[in-house]
Parts: sequence; structure tokens; C-alpha cells
Amino acid sequence: MSEFITCEHHQGVAHIGLNRPEKLNALSAEMLTQLLNTLLELDADKFTRAVVISGSPRAFAAGADTGTLATASAIALYTSGFSENWDRIAAMNTPIVAALSGYALGGGLELALLCDIVIADETAIFGLPETQIGIIPGAGGTQRLVKAVGKSLAMEMILAGRKLNADEALSFGLISRITAPDQLINQALKIAQNICRASPLANMMAKRAVLASFDMSLTAGVSYERSLSALIAASEDRNEGMRALSAKEQGKFTGD
Repeated sequence: MSEFITCEHHQGVAHIGLNRPEKLNALSAEMLTQLLNTLLELDADKFTRAVVISGSPRAFAAGADTGTLATASAIALYTSGFSENWDRIAAMNTPIVAALSGYALGGGLELALLCDIVIADETAIFGLPETQIGIIPGAGGTQRLVKAVGKSLAMEMILAGRKLNADEALSFGLISRITAPDQLINQALKIAQNICRASPLANMMAKRAVLASFDMSLTAGVSYERSLSALIAASEDRNEGMRALSAKEQGKFTGD
């Protein structure tokens, strides 16, 4: 695996590790490209049904690489494709669980916001401090954070540099659970393994329906959900699910 990214497989779950601990996993363009390539490979692999992304004990990711930002021109930033890579991560079909420890700041928090389920240990710190160094979030932070925690808190975090601890992040709905540091990865893998037990086709459609709720009105979203619910009735996974329910056993889903 690449210099900045590690990847291990656990029975349908791929565990990606951000591996730049000396820089607190600051996300350089090269690191993000390696992460994206790894994720795209996993998304195309029918045997990978869930992904876990974690960092190091000190930091999930402490932001984007400021050295890269400081030397790039406006045109270079605009044409680099760096920001568009984040959109490709957001468009993945495979469910992603983020396991956060230590700092999740700037681009690190923006990466977590792209993931479908976010858990953290007791040491986690969350923030978007870009305005404090004369820039603004550029990977969707201003849009996704406000949808996660509401306008007022998002504004305080972005404009005034407020940081949240794990308890605050849980209370505001930014994460779904807190674990002890030594249990973080195990808990993330358990969540991912539970995802793997479900139909991958149903998970893909359900993920699309949930994400569509951010862009659609309630009426349009319910209509979209209804269409997907009807469509999946034609799948082999639906037949297997009904058979397994009747037999009171775990279904053996193929994604067909």
C-alpha cells in the first residue's frame, strides 16, 4: 500500500488508515489522491461491503497541508482537481465509517463529514479553524457542517474558531457515539461488520435516499425513496431477505 495510506481487510470490511503521523495526518494533495484511489478500488470491489477510515491516536487529520496551500496560486488551486476529489469520495456507494481520535480539524473534519457514520473516542477535538489563518473551508465544510449541527453553531465554529470536544459533538449530532480510545477501532469495525450483514444493494439504495434528503424537498425525497423501495423488489437480495426472514436465519446476500 502507499506511503500515506494503509489498508487491511476484515471479512468484507476494508480498514483504511491515514498514515502521516509526523504531520498529524495533514491532507496533502498526494495523500488525498492516494486515499481517493484506494476508496475507488474498494468501491468497485463487490466483496468490500463497508469501509472504516481512521487516523492516529493524536489526530484523525489536523487539516489540509498548509505548506501546499501557502505555495499554490489561485489558478493552480482552482484547476488542481483537489476539491473535486472530495466530491468523488462523497459519491461512493460503499458505506464509510469514520473513527476519530485526537484532532479532526479543517480538512480532517471535512473528510469525516463525507463519511456516513462518524464515531469518536474521548480525546477527539472538532473544528474548522480556517478563517483564523486567512482562508475558508474549501472541501464542503461550510455546507455540510451547517446541515449536521445547525446554522448558529456552524457559524461559531467557522467564524469564531470554536472547537468541540467529543461530548459536545455527540450532543449536537456530529457523531453517533463515543468510545474509550482503546475501543475505537473495534467499535468501528463492529459497526462495519453489521453493515456487511445487510444486503449491499439495499444499503446502497438506502444511502442514496438518505443523502438525497440534503438536496430535496420532503415531498421529492419521499417520492425518490418510494421509487427505490419499489425497484429493490425486483432484486434477488429482496427474495433472499424474505426467505431468510421466513426461515429465521441470516440472509446470504449477493448484491444482485
